[in-house]
Amino acid sequence: MTPSRKEYLYQLSDLSENSHTADYLTTVIEKVINDIGKDRICAVVSDNAANVRNARKIIHKNHPNIENVRCIAHAINLIACDIVKEKFGDRLLKQVNILANFFRSSHQANSKLSQIIKDKEISGGRLKLYCKTRWTTASESVNSVINLESALEEIATNYDHLLTNDKIKQIIQLQGFFSDLRVLAFVLDSLKKLPRSFNTTFRNHCIKVINERCNEFDDDIYITCFFLDPRFRNAPLTERAFKRVLRSAT
Repeated sequence: MTPSRKEYLYQLSDLSENSHTADYLTTVIEKVINDIGKDRICAVVSDNAANVRNARKIIHKNHPNIENVRCIAHAINLIACDIVKEKFGDRLLKQVNILANFFRSSHQANSKLSQIIKDKEISGGRLKLYCKTRWTTASESVNSVINLESALEEIATNYDHLLTNDKIKQIIQLQGFFSDLRVLAFVLDSLKKLPRSFNTTFRNHCIKVINERCNEFDDDIYITCFFLDPRFRNAPLTERAFKRVLRSAT
């Protein structure tokens, strides 16, 4: 990514035949740095696996002008994954995938659901699967079921003979299923504000997960980035935070 926020893919490599040790990854990254020029690179960003983390440290040691930066998007992925490990989220996502897998595999049921969606003029696509390695799919899959609530309820009420898996009708007509999905969608969509009046155990679990992951980014470089970002220009800084910004910038 350039200073003007343009993204370029410089190189895509298949490293599957090699052991991904820190030293090996450092060699691969160093080659790219040498090709591009170390003075044209300001940071190396990656997830936080031990081998990659150590490679970033080595690169920063070899090139002090290249910052060692952990990817915050990966941390958000981990937040979402940690949240849905709690039994409330885990149960709902399993039920969402049962619904999505059934309608994908049953031609008759899927055909009828598609017809109902068309008749009701529901937009927004069909049921989507949750994949734990892609945090956005948690929100997308939950919202896809919520979006088709009326269509799913109609097929469970009027065309239940097409639901050859007994679990499907039970899930759709389960008391509180769709309201629980809305709570989970609210959390996954925002990851910011949690409803105080619902499921204290789940709420406290979410707060604990978010705080633990956010503490991993209590870093002078990140504080400085927020300070310099014009989108946060009106956000107040504590005296301690401002001192950290000065320390990082000098």
